[in-house]
Amino acid sequence: MKPRPTRHLLVPAFATLISCSAAFAAPGKSDALFPIPENVRHILDQRCVMCHGEVHNGKTEIREDLNLSNDEAIKETLSEAGRLKEVIAKKQMPQKAKLSFRLRKDPKLKERLDAIKADYDKNGERDVLMAWMKDITATETPDKKDKEKKAE
Repeated sequence: MKPRPTRHLLVPAFATLISCSAAFAAPGKSDALFPIPENVRHILDQRCVMCHGEVHNGKTEIREDLNLSNDEAIKETLSEAGRLKEVIAKKQMPQKAKLSFRLRKDPKLKERLDAIKADYDKNGERDVLMAWMKDITATETPDKKDKEKKAE
């Protein structure tokens, strides 16, 4: 009896793995975020889109190359869901006065951002976003201050 070549067994196994690649997706993939629940979409629209996708004077405001204005924009611009979870978990978003130069020149927009931050904190919206991202593994980006201390 002639032994079967191993490649005949590996080809179907490999094809099966490729077809099931979603099951092996790395933590932090943005696919786990969709579909976006209505309560999360509301938070994104009310709190995040101001700096990540709102149109001002005909130009879209996008910080960190991230547009949160709609699902398709998120799919196109969110390269690492783990990073999004990290900045929310570390309470780095929403930030107080880290507006683009164009927005900083407008005191009304700065006031609006301060109100967004206050409402976000008051309404416990961080917890809602963290629950939405429960299946995402947050990245661990070293703090710049920690890097400077180690360099000294």
